[in-house]
Formats: sequence, structure tokens, C-alpha cells
Amino acid sequence: MAISIVNESGKITVNVDGPIDEKGSEELKDTFSKLQVAPPPYVVLNLSGVTHVGSSGIGKILLFYKNLAIKNSRLEVVGLSPMLFELFHELKLDSLFAIGKQ
Repeated sequence: MAISIVNESGKITVNVDGPIDEKGSEELKDTFSKLQVAPPPYVVLNLSGVTHVGSSGIGKILLFYKNLAIKNSRLEVVGLSPMLFELFHELKLDSLFAIGKQ
């Protein structure tokens, strides 16, 4: 899995490429930990390169959302494949943060 971060004055985009399995979720957690030190007001999580998100990956995204919300930051997840969009919708994650399809 590859993760890149783009910082654009007040908005950070986290681009993820590859499956977010058990190992990938730990990499994502490490990335999120670095961003939480001084979170920007707006974070976009771009999952357009992701084909699979396991339960541990969902958990890491939820924890990241919670930590951002405590600091009044917003999260948006974009680039979801139709299958992942349906998963996020069924888990009602779209009631917590904005989600978008590819």
C-alpha cells in the first residue's frame, strides 16, 4: 500500500493506493497519528486507488474521524468504488462524514 499526503493551505488530502487490510490499516494509523498532532480544518481521504477495506481499516478511519471531530476538523472520504461506497453507506458512515464515489 502507498500513502501520499498533499497539503493545500488549510486542506490536507491523503491519497491511498492499495488494499487496506490488516497491514495497510496499521500504515494508515501511523499516517493518521502524524496528522493529528496539528490537524488542519479539513482532511480529504482519497480512496480511489483502494479496492478493499477490511474491518480494521474501517476502525482506523472511524478513530481518525473521532479524533478530528474533537479538534473541530472535518473529514471527507472520496474516490470510493461502487462496492466501497455501498459498504460505507450500509455502515452509515455517511451520517458521520461526507463520502463520494469515483
